[in-house]
Amino acid sequence: MISMVRRLILLSLLLGNTAFSAPGHFTAVIGSALMCRDSVSAIYFNEYMQKFFGSPAFSGGGANWWKVNENLFNSSAEYVFVGVDLDFIGATFKSSPAELIANIREATGTEYKQTSTEKWVSSSYGVLIRYRDRNTPSKMYCVGSPHTPF
Repeated sequence: MISMVRRLILLSLLLGNTAFSAPGHFTAVIGSALMCRDSVSAIYFNEYMQKFFGSPAFSGGGANWWKVNENLFNSSAEYVFVGVDLDFIGATFKSSPAELIANIREATGTEYKQTSTEKWVSSSYGVLIRYRDRNTPSKMYCVGSPHTPF
């Protein structure tokens, strides 16, 4: 009986530390959503992130946040966040807005137009802002459906 309990404890410790890795379609699915090229459903994207990354690292600001450390648009994304009651998706990046915009342009051909000193918008209504964190100076997000102004 004791050896079975030990095995269960060991198994739970091993499974508790299991790292999740992004599926091969992560950049296409999440990248398209961030650029507002696809409909954004909080239910769908929360389930997607839960399936491939497990439980969110934390919840805040009306969103669930997953730590991802993945590349999107040749830029290092640190977190993906998905709305809880509202349909939106976003990500924080380690690149500056200028670097991220250049990488997006190179990867997709999409241009972002500066609309204020800290905000850029694409023709598909994807938004990029200067984020107030030294380690992740850019935040990119999409609210709602493609071509739906917010």
